[in-house]
Amino acid sequence: MPKFIKSLFLTTLGKLVTTGLITALVVIYVSQVTHLHAAESKHFLWSVETPQNQVYFLGSIHVLSADDYPLPQVMNDAFNQADNVVFELNINDLESLESQAIMLEIATPPDGKTLLDLISDETYHLVQQTMEKLQYPIQIFTNFKPWFVSMSLMSLQLQNLGFDPLYGVDRYFFEQAIAQDKTIMSLETMRDQLKIFDSLSWEQQDEMLRQTLQEIDTLEDSFQQMLQAWKSGDKQTLEDLIITGFKDYPELGNRLFRDRHLKWMTEIQNFLQDDKNYLVVVGAGHLVGEDGIVQMLRDQGYSVQQQ
Repeated sequence: MPKFIKSLFLTTLGKLVTTGLITALVVIYVSQVTHLHAAESKHFLWSVETPQNQVYFLGSIHVLSADDYPLPQVMNDAFNQADNVVFELNINDLESLESQAIMLEIATPPDGKTLLDLISDETYHLVQQTMEKLQYPIQIFTNFKPWFVSMSLMSLQLQNLGFDPLYGVDRYFFEQAIAQDKTIMSLETMRDQLKIFDSLSWEQQDEMLRQTLQEIDTLEDSFQQMLQAWKSGDKQTLEDLIITGFKDYPELGNRLFRDRHLKWMTEIQNFLQDDKNYLVVVGAGHLVGEDGIVQMLRDQGYSVQQQ
């Protein structure tokens, strides 16, 4: 099965959790990591200081628990210094009826097909077993594409384990930004993100769903390991996950990372030239690696410091 499927969940879709239709996946592939790299006492937060302003880049985990709060003070300090707060998506927009309609449009199979038409008998049998275990009727997923079912099942399991999008880092700072009347901005739209996953072939979606079903019972250990890497600012572990996961699928990796980052960099350049301070909150996977935002900034001559 393709390893990139596991790496997908370190990258994106976390902002879609508030629609009530799908919850972010943040981890699968971490289950194959056998150790954490030694990390200094840092956080998943970087900063760039220019002559006229300060821009912070915070790597988000999109589902957490109440026990993970309060967040490190350095993150709150970055937020407090920011005039403008930037997210991948605007969470308020995601909760609109229009956004839910877009979600359903993209997640619904074409030509009247059902889930059973799009996956193998083996995978469908695993879906049935898992739904029975979770005590949900399989009919709720009959009319959705495999990638959507995969993410929905994993979100249910994460919530069963006590992790909730309402405690996500991005959600927390989004609500804080509203409360403090800060300017809120976004880098892309929900349709932009969903189309990336919807571009997977039926075979890849079948493998994605089957892998999710086979590993759903080990999610707690996997998630805790990834969470520890995030809490300790261990960027090398997350970078290794992405590099390994997309090694055999460079085209998809480029669509998820490099291509999007290049578009984001146009906006980020504007932030760096402004006289206002910014906090940019994106999935943690977007800040690491050669094609990550941090390295792209360094390649352009900026001094980027991990906090």
